[in-house]
Parts: sequence; C-alpha cells; structure tokens
Amino acid sequence: MVAQQTLSDGSRAGHLEPRASRRRLPQPLPLTLDGLFTSTARRFPMARAVQEGQHHLSYGEAENRAVQLASALVRGGVQLGDPVIVHCAGHCQAVVAQLAVLKAGGVCVPLPSALRGARLDRITEVSGARVVLCSTATRPVWSYRLMSWVLDDPATWSKIAAQRPDRSLPRSGHTEAAYLLVSDADRQGVSGYLTDHRAWQQTLSARIRRVGGAHDGVIVHHPPVRTTTLPAMWWAFACGGTLHVPSRYGGSTCSPAPERNAAVFGPDEYARLLQSPSGASHPVSRRLTVLIGGPCPRAVIDRHFEVLPRAPLWVEFAGADGTMPWTVQEFSPDQPRPEYPGASRPVPGVHVQVVAPDGSPVPTGQTGEVRATGPSLPYGSIRSADGACLAEDTAPVLASGRLGRWRHNGTLEFCDPSTAPPSAARPRNP
Repeated sequence: MVAQQTLSDGSRAGHLEPRASRRRLPQPLPLTLDGLFTSTARRFPMARAVQEGQHHLSYGEAENRAVQLASALVRGGVQLGDPVIVHCAGHCQAVVAQLAVLKAGGVCVPLPSALRGARLDRITEVSGARVVLCSTATRPVWSYRLMSWVLDDPATWSKIAAQRPDRSLPRSGHTEAAYLLVSDADRQGVSGYLTDHRAWQQTLSARIRRVGGAHDGVIVHHPPVRTTTLPAMWWAFACGGTLHVPSRYGGSTCSPAPERNAAVFGPDEYARLLQSPSGASHPVSRRLTVLIGGPCPRAVIDRHFEVLPRAPLWVEFAGADGTMPWTVQEFSPDQPRPEYPGASRPVPGVHVQVVAPDGSPVPTGQTGEVRATGPSLPYGSIRSADGACLAEDTAPVLASGRLGRWRHNGTLEFCDPSTAPPSAARPRNP
C-alpha cells in the first residue's frame, strides 16, 4: 500500500481526496484526460501519438501499455487520489506514465528529468508521493527515496505483462485531481497546485475554439512534463494529432514535422529560437505558434513576423503553475502592436483581478498585481513553509507576481516592471 503523509491540518498528502474522424475533434470531449486519449486510441490505434526524433509511439500501443501499467499500480497499492511522481527522460515513456496514473485514479506529479538533489527532496515531501515512474537515466536519484518503476527496462514490462488488466479501470473521474504541479520557486516555500480533469478539459475546449484544432500535431522543443509540454501534449491528443519532439531537446533546429503543425514555446525560449540561424530557415511558413508563460515583449512579437510573416501568433499568459492560461492575445502582421508587453483578454473560466497591496480591486487605468481564480484554474493548493505542510481544498486566488492594469476597452495590459509607478502594488504571493 502507498504510505500517506499526515499534514498539519490533519489531511493526507499521500492521498489527495477526490472532488465532487482521425483529424476531427470528438464532440463532446470525454470527461477525463485519459478517456479523451482512449477515445482516439480505439478509433485510430495505428495513428502516431508521439514522434520523438526517429522513434514513435502509436495511440494503440500507448493505450495498451498504460492499461498494463495502471493495473500493476493498482495491484501495487496505488489508491484513488494517490500522488504518483512521473520523472521520465523520454516523451514516449512520460506519456505512458501519465496515462497509467490517470487510469489508476491517481494524481500525476510531473518532475523535469534534470531535477536532482535537495530540490527533489523538498518537492517529494510536499507531494507526499511514495511511488515514482522513471527512466534508466533518472532512476539513480530515487535509490534511497521512493519505490521506483523503470519504464525503459524490459524487465519491468515482462513483470507487468504477466498480469491481467484490472477490471476496475479506468478509475478517474472528471471532478477528481489529475495533476499536482509542484515548484520550489515560491519565496514562501515549496508550493503545489491541484488541477482536476474538468479544468483541463475546459482549457482544451477553449483553446480549440479560439486557436483551432491541432489535427496535424503540435511541435515542442523541450523535455517531458515541462509547463509548456503538458498543454501542448494534451492539445495534440484532444485533436487526435501527434506530439512532435526533436531528437535533441532545447536545440535550435526545426522539427522535421510538417510546417502545418502548431508549435508551442515559452516566450524566452522562442526569443532564443528566433535569434538562431536555423530559426529563420522557413520565412514563408504558415505554422501556427502559441506562446505559453509570461507576458511576451514586443521585440519577440516583431521578430516573429520578420521571420514568419504569414504565421499566426497567439500569446497565452499563464501565471502560478504555468500550464493554465489566464489571458490570451492574438497577433497578426497588419495589426498594431502595443508596447511591452501588450494587452490581452481573460480566457473563459478565469476571473482576473488587478488588486492593490491590501487585496482590494484597483480602478480601471491604475496599476496593481494581477491575480486570478476560476473553474479553469487549480482548485486547491499545498504549501510547505518552515517545515510544515498545509493543504487547501478551496479555490486559491493565484498571484502572478506581475503588474498590470485594466484598459477601458476591457483588456488587461501588463506593465514593464521598470516603468511601474511607485504606488503600484508590489507582487507578492497570496
């Protein structure tokens, strides 16, 4: 059985309680993320879910492996609501791991493959996880920590394949937690945000209505389970598309995927790519580009249209956990572009506020900190400070650490911190 950690308020960190055509988007979307993937796998089992360099993983293969792994997790003691760490070096392994955790009714705790040392200990402690799904490359860091399952080891799969699929699968529900995204970047301690299947589905549906379907797939240039990889991955899967990944993460070379594909980057990452020689190798590409993360400086937007004059560009601001967008803005070549870093509108399911240091809303035109809450954002949080863990099962008001102001046309304008007036609210965590 998976051990559970008792928090200071009496709740359990090791068990997060549950809450109340090939290129055509299924209507309506299934209620859970793993159900969404299963729907495509049943209809098009040979379609490619992941193209990672020269290697690929089909929907059918990923589905079958995930069912096998989920069954083994359940028999190994993973219960409904248990957090399971995903710490894989490859995208194919990470996709199977995430699907298996969700099918088992668990909560994915994704950790970047490069994470090591004390940071790993702090994040593991907050999550309360007792099981990790990893790769040969990441396995050594777990030797004296948690029970580990090495997903690129043939011996692991020989044991799993000998067991019959569990008849209780899938066990996840649309109002139950799907991900616990943990970070130690919080100045007040390690913090984690819980998002359920419903929030992810609402975010996916809104992006598809707004930007369009990623029927030809989505390109990413970074390792698995990063804050930009997760939304790109599920966007592709929601449309029956392929997640395209270069063979070398973080490289500036363009993916071999067709240029009709969408591409997802972080603003800083995209700025570096545009400045590289190979970043300008396709000046007439019509590829859709989506930037997810912090506000995007005007210089990056201008450079995008110099390199890709006909490519649509969408900028999604995602604060806190970095995966769920708060606001969005579309840019086109003939559209006037504001100064740093522009104005955007809240996405459906997100309530954005601009507040003073005391938390009270500021009038239109005045500067304050941008905060948000809503059903398309995390529903709960776990925070660790001064050696204590505190869990909240109420919708947190998320602080972005960014300054902004409402414009009279109803859009939100982010401010350059260097030009913010002295009276502006100082960014702080809630």
